[in-house]
Amino acid sequence: MPKNQLTLEELFATIKNKIATKEENSYSYELAKKGVEKITRKIGEEALEVVVAAFINDKNPNAKNREELIGEICDLFYHNLVLMAAEKIEFSEILSELTRRNNKKK
Repeated sequence: MPKNQLTLEELFATIKNKIATKEENSYSYELAKKGVEKITRKIGEEALEVVVAAFINDKNPNAKNREELIGEICDLFYHNLVLMAAEKIEFSEILSELTRRNNKKK
């Protein structure tokens, strides 16, 4: 991992902090303030955009389409983290569940 690369845990901590401190001009706080319905609508929108970008990249792979797909995946990750923060779901709970599912398949 590059030296200054942000981890998902660090991003999640930043999002949680912005929501907890009700940081003005923070998109994370504004979104959380609008509630789960608004957050989940954004997740649905972003998920659809990931699907579209993936199909476009699959049909016409190039640097621009790949960059667009990466951007949409980032948006989807971000909005899921906002939902987790709003619902007080810790990152460790997600990792524990993923571990449990992975161990179940062995």
